[in-house]
Amino acid sequence: MRRVHMVLAFTVALVFALVGSSPAPNVSGQQFKKVIRFGVNRGAENLDPVTQDANPDIWAFMQIYQQLVRVNIKGDGFDPDLAERWTTSADGKTWTFFLRKDARFSTGDPVKAGDVVWSLKRAHDVKGPWQWALEPVQEIAARDDSTVVITLKEPWAPFLADVSLFSNSVLSEKVFKDAKQDQISNKPVGSGPFMLVEWKKGEELVMKANPNYFEKGLPKSPELHLRYIPDDNARIIAVQSGEVDGIDYPPFSRVAELKRDSRLQMQLNPSTAVAHLSLNMREAPLNNVKVRQALAYATDRYAIVRAVCFGYCTPATTFLPMTTPYYNKNAKGYTRDLAKAQQLLTESGVKTPLTLKLLYRTGDAVQEPTAVALKAMWAKIGVNLELEPLDRAAATQRYRANQFQVNISGWTNDIPDPSQLGAYELGYTESQSYHSGYQTKEMDDLLARGLREITPEKRREIYYKIQDVALRDSPLIWLYYAPYTIAINKKMTGFVQMATGPWIFKNVAVGE
Repeated sequence: MRRVHMVLAFTVALVFALVGSSPAPNVSGQQFKKVIRFGVNRGAENLDPVTQDANPDIWAFMQIYQQLVRVNIKGDGFDPDLAERWTTSADGKTWTFFLRKDARFSTGDPVKAGDVVWSLKRAHDVKGPWQWALEPVQEIAARDDSTVVITLKEPWAPFLADVSLFSNSVLSEKVFKDAKQDQISNKPVGSGPFMLVEWKKGEELVMKANPNYFEKGLPKSPELHLRYIPDDNARIIAVQSGEVDGIDYPPFSRVAELKRDSRLQMQLNPSTAVAHLSLNMREAPLNNVKVRQALAYATDRYAIVRAVCFGYCTPATTFLPMTTPYYNKNAKGYTRDLAKAQQLLTESGVKTPLTLKLLYRTGDAVQEPTAVALKAMWAKIGVNLELEPLDRAAATQRYRANQFQVNISGWTNDIPDPSQLGAYELGYTESQSYHSGYQTKEMDDLLARGLREITPEKRREIYYKIQDVALRDSPLIWLYYAPYTIAINKKMTGFVQMATGPWIFKNVAVGE
């Protein structure tokens, strides 16, 4: 394995020497670093686009893989990616994608329609949390090396959005056709701006510029290192000291301080992030809707925004992020009403004092104060909240195994359509409704109608209804909408974070 890395590194260096793609001094004589170093609060674990569901994995492999179309930076539309253009038949059932002919994998092999067909069929067939995204597909075929034709069983409103989903990334059929799952998860090979050359699990992902990337002159920097620095203070010290050039998720409590640091640019980027509590409905007392509603009424979102977000967030009123199509801006959500909460608890028949357990990540600058605030808030209606802080790995394992009563978590949209979050959070897909166990025929029917309704106004009505029913049933308690926090050295230019979350490093240069 080490030999493979050494050969690969030598090859990349040779290519740079030949094509001269390393950053050069500009007309002002400015020198640039060859390596972008970016500190992240959570390390990647699985770089298979189909089988994982965590942002650290997604945002890392989005540097490596491309899709047919990609979500634009604002997160409200689409740009061409591997497909230069696409057409739709009059009945909305046949989609034809025309591939760019200059796209190549980092191996040097051209990206052909056969790679797209193999990748999408795998995404369609392999069991995973995003399998629903290609549910309406009847057939995927290559008309020729540059044309992919996808036939649907029926018109499907979010189909283009679903095609743009990260799980539908295009992999090299030649490399992965006979590969075992371990190879797909750990040794990604794509056609994106960077390629993985080394992965020190729990420490660092090392990527180098893909010498075959179709956008000539990009990426601007030859190397990208994503360094795992879980401790907030350590991550901040790393960017202040110049050990790294930027960091994600500095806590809200440090935003004002970082804004005053003349060396740094503190960013609060538009996002699709929603913080929430998952309520495990599989057992009493949280299988009682009136208990869940009582907890929602007892939660003071404004107080949490002040105490946890230092005013940088917005209290959540529905499950949808504010920037998502069909978000109901007139929805009131739950406002704190202790009398109503107490009444609902009485009507539920559940005796108080009631003890519940709250699972969260220990030492987390957001989750820890949220847990403390909730304990005080819910105590006012006779609910004793026992706090269960665990390290990230243990908390994640418990959550994925559904071994919790209340869990602090959050979401970011990956596509500009409400169907993704609807399916993941309310539709009992592989995620089991964000592990709450929620499933009703009424909600399933609404979600199915939302996918098939083509008329925008009728679709809006359906998603407004879905938001109302979700609030009524309260399988989750939605807390607040949050911006992405990023701190970068002012010598870094060209950095962009999409509203859907992934970073774009291909235009980044870091001055010496």
